[in-house]
Amino acid sequence: MSQRSSCVVRILSLLILGLTAFAHQASGATVEETLAALNAKPAEERQKILVENARKEGNVTFYAATNLRDTQEIVTGFNKFYPFVKVGITSLGGPGVLNKVTTEERAGVTVADVVTMTGNYVPELIEKKMLAKYRSPMVPFVRKGFVDADGYWPGVYAIGYTIIYNNKRVSQKEAPKRYEDLLQPRWKNNLIMDGEAHDLLAGLVDLWGEAKATNFLRQIAQDQKVTLSRQSHTFMTQLVATGEHDVIVDGYVHNAVALKEKGAPIDYVVLNPTIVRPPSTIAILARAPHPYAAALFLDYHLSKEASEIMVKSQGRWAPRKDVPWTVEPQGDVHVVSALQWGPKMRKLVDLFNKSIGQ
Repeated sequence: MSQRSSCVVRILSLLILGLTAFAHQASGATVEETLAALNAKPAEERQKILVENARKEGNVTFYAATNLRDTQEIVTGFNKFYPFVKVGITSLGGPGVLNKVTTEERAGVTVADVVTMTGNYVPELIEKKMLAKYRSPMVPFVRKGFVDADGYWPGVYAIGYTIIYNNKRVSQKEAPKRYEDLLQPRWKNNLIMDGEAHDLLAGLVDLWGEAKATNFLRQIAQDQKVTLSRQSHTFMTQLVATGEHDVIVDGYVHNAVALKEKGAPIDYVVLNPTIVRPPSTIAILARAPHPYAAALFLDYHLSKEASEIMVKSQGRWAPRKDVPWTVEPQGDVHVVSALQWGPKMRKLVDLFNKSIGQ
């Protein structure tokens, strides 16, 4: 295709998007108002109107923070029920989604209808009025901590923290049962931790208060000589499996499960309470060109079937209360709040760096 032809295609695409947006504006209702009116209908009528209008729209554009394989798996499930909605996927990662939607917003163009992103990015988009409130009828089935009170976002999956240890180097009897146990002399020079474990600190501050949480990190860094890593959690867990380190302080449950199932010499401790990172969230953009298809697509993400796909096929901690996780904590679960900590992220990072001496 020539450069001129490519330019014409881009202009036509923008015109189509603009006309779609204009059609919604002409109806006198914003996306948020359209969805609120939809939700005011009785359940059966609501669903009929939603499906009929989604069929007319025929498309939904999805900017995904998850990898393409996992995203496509959910889209395939959605299209089994709604084959008439074509889903355009762009897999960008959490920061990529944030950058793309904010760049398009500055240009005055809304391309995406639905986005998933790291939970801590949501407050920025709420502040900029880029998200539409939409309370899915699936929300009553969602776990505590996976949805905000105002209906801007439900969480679609989350990551639980655990202490992972090499079970050839560490006996079950001496394995740490709580974070405070890691301050015992046994673990000096034998620990590894993410050099950016900001969400863990947020959870510890919630549970312990700032003084105890920061003192714990200070002791882990200065007294226990923890190895601070910038590698992925998967890689750090593999280092524990090979005996490079005895314990990963801020391990991820799904990594522990995956490696243990493959026969790696590791085990893990399900803590009480279990700290859970802010859930990755799904939201509808305030100027979404296809609001009905967007709502239908978001609803499916919170369906029982979608949660079963995420748990059984992807090893994720999915949002539904009626779909057990691969590892279901027997004690309390503390979900770190994106709305609370997102706006304070810079302070949290500074607090973390100061505590560990970075």
